Amino acid sequence: MSNAGLHAGRYPSALYLNAMFIDERTQNRLHAVPGESISHGTMRTQDLIPAFLDVIRDTPEYVQVMNAIPAHAMEDKEADWWNSDDAAGLLESLFDTLDSYSPEGYYFGAHLGDGSDYGFWKMDK
Repeated sequence: MSNAGLHAGRYPSALYLNAMFIDERTQNRLHAVPGESISHGTMRTQDLIPAFLDVIRDTPEYVQVMNAIPAHAMEDKEADWWNSDDAAGLLESLFDTLDSYSPEGYYFGAHLGDGSDYGFWKMDK
C-alpha cells in the first residue's frame, strides 16, 4: 500500500478513502472528510443529529445511540422531541463522540468563520 492515502492523525494516523476516514487507533470508519462540511446552513437539532449519526454509523457509539430518537420524531422534523432535553443531551453526546475521533491537528465543531458549518476543521497553529 502506498502512503498516498495516509495522514498523520491523533492516534497516530487516519486513512482517508473517498468520503470517509478510518481512525487508526480504533479502526472505526467515519463517514466524513476532514476539512469538508458535514452539515451547513442550519443549527436545528433535527438537522444536526441525523447528519452526525450518519458520520458515526460504523462505530460502537452509533449502536449505543441509534434508538435514542423516537420513531415519531424521525418521521416528523417538527415533533416536540427535537426541542427536548433528551435531544439536547443526545446532540451534546454526539459532539463529544465526534470530537474524540478528530484526527490530530483537527477539532470537530463549527467552523471558526461560520457557526452553522459543522465538520472536522484544522486547528490554528
